[in-house]
Amino acid sequence: MGEEAWNALAAGSPTNSVFQTYQWVSSWEKSYKSEHEPLYVSVSDPSGVVGVAPLMISRGALGERIVRFLGDGNADYCDFLLAGDRHKAVEAICRTLFAARDSWDVVILNSIPAESPTIGFLQDICRRFGYHVLQRDLYESPALIIKEHEAEAGSILNKVSLRRRQNYFQRTGSLTFKTVVGKNVLPYLDGFFEQHIGRWAGSATPSLFLDGCNRAFYRELATAMAEKEWLALSIVEFNGQPLAMHYGFDYDGRFLWYKPSFDKAHAKHSPGLVLLRYLIGQAIANERHEFDFTIGDEAFKARFSNKVRTTVQFQICRDPLNFALAWSRWQLGSVRRKLVVG
Repeated sequence: MGEEAWNALAAGSPTNSVFQTYQWVSSWEKSYKSEHEPLYVSVSDPSGVVGVAPLMISRGALGERIVRFLGDGNADYCDFLLAGDRHKAVEAICRTLFAARDSWDVVILNSIPAESPTIGFLQDICRRFGYHVLQRDLYESPALIIKEHEAEAGSILNKVSLRRRQNYFQRTGSLTFKTVVGKNVLPYLDGFFEQHIGRWAGSATPSLFLDGCNRAFYRELATAMAEKEWLALSIVEFNGQPLAMHYGFDYDGRFLWYKPSFDKAHAKHSPGLVLLRYLIGQAIANERHEFDFTIGDEAFKARFSNKVRTTVQFQICRDPLNFALAWSRWQLGSVRRKLVVG
């Protein structure tokens, strides 16, 4: 399926995001396919392709074969690409997976937006076909809704806690901000990786960019999205040097917070908040519908958002033993659970 047709299908899907685009999926596959086996399930009718499930098969800690969304772990939002009779398309996808049940042990679909109709479709279809299902809320996803909330967004932008940090740097030196897109992103990536590695050095969570595959993915994504200009690399400079940087997305009226970094030498003056204020201001000035903080319940997100969404994990167990093992693991966890037994 070509880029144009893929993106047209993605754009018409109910939870369309940059993570479902052809550019994202193809970049991820090029970078990580040696570690996972891609599995695409497509559904067609006389009008053309009406459903695609971009999936992969990976191995769990116990060697179990797990079907996941392609890009699970990198993509903040995942879903099937659907058009036309969406329930019928999801059923066709499930029938294909069920027919190949000897090739997998469990299906774990992470990061489905809670508002997605896919969840209700899966519940109904799995119940009818006799599959045991586990469902739980996975991550919170705060956002600053701007459209029709412009005054509130402006008040958040001008919070003292944001202005004070920016004022400090402006008083003590030269502070500038810029965003580069398209092919102009690539020359800045090595500096971004270096800053991110330094930011997390010595912590309990070292930078993901110590891994060459991750660096390759971010470069590939920058190249694939260059023509569309969906990728935005933003840079705050202090006295001519990068103070903070952000690798994010400007897609379909939403600005997505994705991967920030800052110079650890200035950490006590919160350069990350300086970066955040510039980004929110840019989203407002560019009349974006919202500033999406994406997944994660970090405290700072709650301070600067006015809406919280949720993503869901949907797990399909092949047989009662898989179901019992999965349920036992969940019983030991501390997250909120919801059980749906077919």
